[in-house]
Amino acid sequence: MKLTLTLMTICGGLLPLAAVIWGGVSLRRDYRRLVADLTAIDQIIQAPAGTYPDPSAAMTAIRQPAFNTGRLAYSYEWAQRLVWEQAMEDLRGPAWLAGAGVVIATVAGARSVWI
Repeated sequence: MKLTLTLMTICGGLLPLAAVIWGGVSLRRDYRRLVADLTAIDQIIQAPAGTYPDPSAAMTAIRQPAFNTGRLAYSYEWAQRLVWEQAMEDLRGPAWLAGAGVVIATVAGARSVWI
């Protein structure tokens, strides 16, 4: 019985911790890809005239815009980049704190079963 409770306590702590780590890794990977794509698109936009035969096709080859609204083709992606930057800055500390709390609570819960 003690072993079962201990294993359940450990799983109860590891699953939320794994979810936080998975979400963070996924967000960072998508954010880095978005930044790289938008940087390449920005270079195409700022390139001298005639560098690309069809700048629009070159930009779409890098990333298909979420919405195609003419001159505002990548406005959704730019807004998404700004939101993700802000979210990562604002939530980094609380995510670490929540992770530490989960680890401490899991260790305390597993230890309390054996005492």
